[in-house]
Amino acid sequence: MKSKLSITSVLLFLTACNLVPNFQRPDVETPAQWHDASLTQQKSAVDPQWWRSFGSAELNHLITESLLYNNDLAAARQRIEQARAQAKIAGANVWPSMGLQGDFIDTRNNSGDSQKGTGRYEVDFWGANRARRDAGSARLLSSVFTRDALQLVVMSNVGQAYFNLLALAERKRIATEFLENVADVLAIVEARHQAGAVSALDVAQQKTELATARASLDLAIQQYTLAENALAILLGHPPQTASFNAERFSDMLLPTVNALQPPSLLERRPDVRQIEMELIAANADIGVARAAFYPKLQLNLDAVLASPQPAGVALAMASSLAQPLFQGGRLEGGLENAEARNAELVETYRKTILTAFKEVEDAAAIRSNSARRLQALADALDMARLAYQLSLDRYRLGAIDYQTLLSTQRSLLNTENSQVQARQDVLVAMVQLYQALGGGWSSKQP
Repeated sequence: MKSKLSITSVLLFLTACNLVPNFQRPDVETPAQWHDASLTQQKSAVDPQWWRSFGSAELNHLITESLLYNNDLAAARQRIEQARAQAKIAGANVWPSMGLQGDFIDTRNNSGDSQKGTGRYEVDFWGANRARRDAGSARLLSSVFTRDALQLVVMSNVGQAYFNLLALAERKRIATEFLENVADVLAIVEARHQAGAVSALDVAQQKTELATARASLDLAIQQYTLAENALAILLGHPPQTASFNAERFSDMLLPTVNALQPPSLLERRPDVRQIEMELIAANADIGVARAAFYPKLQLNLDAVLASPQPAGVALAMASSLAQPLFQGGRLEGGLENAEARNAELVETYRKTILTAFKEVEDAAAIRSNSARRLQALADALDMARLAYQLSLDRYRLGAIDYQTLLSTQRSLLNTENSQVQARQDVLVAMVQLYQALGGGWSSKQP
């Protein structure tokens, strides 16, 4: 019992050193509050199920489908398993290794095989093996946070793709109505031409408008089909089997997005945590590179157990001691590489946080300005519809010329499409704002 305690005491003493630098988060200039006034007063976190705030049953379904079947997310889950396996490998040297060794015996009286166990243990005197284990664990967490960041991207992409689909459906409706209006006007122009009230030029111009309207409708149909295909891929389904219950664009709610103050973003975004884990791993790699300059002890446990007294342990240690001598700059290069890699990640970490702040401010600015533009265009659309109806009535009576009617006709089309674009900009900006604030993610997730 005493001999076992002696061996344990020696091994514990030899693993007491650690050359890994103490890890600290890099300093990053962090604003106290958001620049956009609509975010400054908010004191609550983003709704974890933010997509439900748009009031769309179809969007709720699509988000769920994407989380289950998106191919990029499935690949990311497999990368986590790869990182988990690598973490096991990285931590293996912390423990003794055991194996079987076979010998063939041949004497005058008998012959046969015999097996004996063999064990080896690398004494982790400088903490290199522990550092490799810690680096592997950090990289495993990094892969988890990478998956989580990708999940936010996928949810955001699905939301934006669905709103794009609804916008294109609305554009199809507008193009269809415009084509019908142009055809009605053409009938009026042709009737007036037959009566000698207008020239053939008016008829030719309106026929041109009719052909252009047909082409615009065909383009809208094409764009809608392509948007359906893109959304199907995000859901992990073949475009040929996908079908969507596109809701009315105007039925989408415009929710209020809550946001905590900028310092909380360091904990709210998985991409920031992912870079932090890479930094922790790189910091541990410096310890591994430093330890390479010092002697290594590779103990043969058979020899130690055969002579478990301190003198025997000391002899086994002495015979297993290996000191690196001239390495042609390999060790220096390894340490310099580890330190440079760590310094690179520090700058990447800072850039990631600055980019996160920018993404929040950009999305908030687009949302605020697009919302105001949307309101202004709603008023403009009411006037454009009134102007078109008045000009159509007056043209029938011959009170205005064709060019005035044509101008109000085009103005109505442009205003309708501008309103659709503004509403799409608001909805997309809200989705991007939810993503930028880390909506739907928690660092407590497994």
